[in-house]
Amino acid sequence: MKSLERLEEFQAESLDFQKIGNYIRRQNPFRYEEAYGRDFIHFTDEDLMDLFIRKFGQYKPSVMSVVFGKYRRFYDWCVKKQYILENPFENSKFLSYEYLVRVAAANGNVPYYSREYVLRLCREQQGEEEYYKAMALSLFEGVKSYSQLARLKWTDVDPEKKVLSVGAQKIQISGELLEAYETVRQRSYFQTGERKQALDQSSEALIPPLIRHGCQNSFSGENYRYLSNAISRKMTSLGLSAPGLYESGIMHRLLQQFGEFEILEYLVPEHPLEKACMSRKNKELEEFFKEHAIPLTGKDFSFDFKGYGLLLKYGKVSQKGD
Repeated sequence: MKSLERLEEFQAESLDFQKIGNYIRRQNPFRYEEAYGRDFIHFTDEDLMDLFIRKFGQYKPSVMSVVFGKYRRFYDWCVKKQYILENPFENSKFLSYEYLVRVAAANGNVPYYSREYVLRLCREQQGEEEYYKAMALSLFEGVKSYSQLARLKWTDVDPEKKVLSVGAQKIQISGELLEAYETVRQRSYFQTGERKQALDQSSEALIPPLIRHGCQNSFSGENYRYLSNAISRKMTSLGLSAPGLYESGIMHRLLQQFGEFEILEYLVPEHPLEKACMSRKNKELEEFFKEHAIPLTGKDFSFDFKGYGLLLKYGKVSQKGD
């Protein structure tokens, strides 16, 4: 296969190129050569747009920026070697962030859930609503990842102030989430259908793990990974993702604070905002992010959350599982 041969040649030139090549190999764009009717090094900009959005499911410009940087360098090298005439990333409307985000939103890549939708999915888990709610709402209300959630302990919750300490960050949580934590803490088992599994009540974990061989009394680093993976599997079974829960929660709080009109004007304005207006909005957002322990700047938000704005504008936020 010519493309693999070219990639091997590219990787042989430097350690940096070797890392880029390994990244491309892991994504394996070569499997789509037959579908596009050409080998990887001759993919067009439209092929690459389809690859990144419809095949790889990307939707965040910050992630695309990293990915594009790697692919661009490979195609630049191919141009210098005269294997291709031009780099498909140059002057392409299909690979502009504005175009890609719109295609990603239309393709259903952006995991935008309303709070009501998340709660409804949890309620449908017969007898284990509070366990699922404790996991899902933790991310919706500010815990950034499953691995971060797996490392939290009961002692990280201040029930009087309704505050969850995540490292140095203090996250204000709802009474509904606090109640879910307290209910789960009192449970001794987890039930799916007719099957009961004991929860490890000796664990200090905020989300108690199911007992497995070697789990009790040994809440080690390996068990953090076990609990993180278990949470991931349960959320995936509901059709939810960690980024979607976390980012949807940010949108939920922003809409409560600023209203839909303000957020839409910022993310998907009908006309470009004047510099003074943009600066004011950035400042307001950054004060909000700081107050709510959200590690974002106004510019980061406007860059990475445009897809969420498009779904909000056109009414495609997951409300009823559609």
